Amino acid sequence: MRFIVFLSVLLMAATSVLAEKKMLSRFGVTLYLPDNWRLLTTSELNAVDDAEAFIEPVPNSKIQGRAELSKKMRDGGLELIFNTQKIKNAEGFYDNITLLETHDQVPEAAAQIKSTCAALPSLLSRTLGRNVQLDTCEGKSIQNYPAFVLSYAGDVPNTRLVQYMLQLEQNRSLVLTLTYHTENLQVVTDFETALQRLEVNNLP
Repeated sequence: MRFIVFLSVLLMAATSVLAEKKMLSRFGVTLYLPDNWRLLTTSELNAVDDAEAFIEPVPNSKIQGRAELSKKMRDGGLELIFNTQKIKNAEGFYDNITLLETHDQVPEAAAQIKSTCAALPSLLSRTLGRNVQLDTCEGKSIQNYPAFVLSYAGDVPNTRLVQYMLQLEQNRSLVLTLTYHTENLQVVTDFETALQRLEVNNLP
C-alpha cells in the first residue's frame, strides 16, 4: 500500500540516529525497527489530510483511496508505519508498513497454497485495476505461526510490495505489508528482521 506526498510535514521531529525502536501495535504484536521508522498517529494523519486537500488536480480514484485509508486508520482497522528517511528521486514516496487484522485463514496445506497462488494474480488484477504478476507466493513459518507470503510490483513506478499474513489464532490473522522503493532495499531487511523478532502479546 502506498502513502504518498506530504508525509514530509512530519519529518522535522525525526531523528537521524538509527537506534532501535520498539513499536507496540493495537493488534497485539510488538515490532522492533530502526529508529527511522515511525508509527503514524491520528493527529499526524489529520495534518496529512489537511495538506493533501490543497493539491490540485487530484484524480477521483486517489481521493477515494486516501479517504478509505484515512477511515480505516481512524476506525482502528489499520496501522501505518513509515520510513522517515526520504528516498532520492522517489517523488514524494515513503516506504511504509501497514498492519491490519482479518478473520481469513492462512492456507497451510501444499494443495491450498498452490490453488491460492494460482487464483491470486487474476483476483488482485481485478481488485487493483492493473495487471499483477506474483514474484513470490509461498507458505512459511514466522515465530512458529503459519504465514502466507506474497510479493509483486507496486502501483507507483519502481516500488514493490511484500506481504505476510500470519495466523495468530484460529479465527485471527494479521496482515503486514511492506511497500518500498526499489532504490532502498535496506527496508526489506528491516522488515524481515522485524518479523523474525516479532513478539505476540495477549490482547486485553
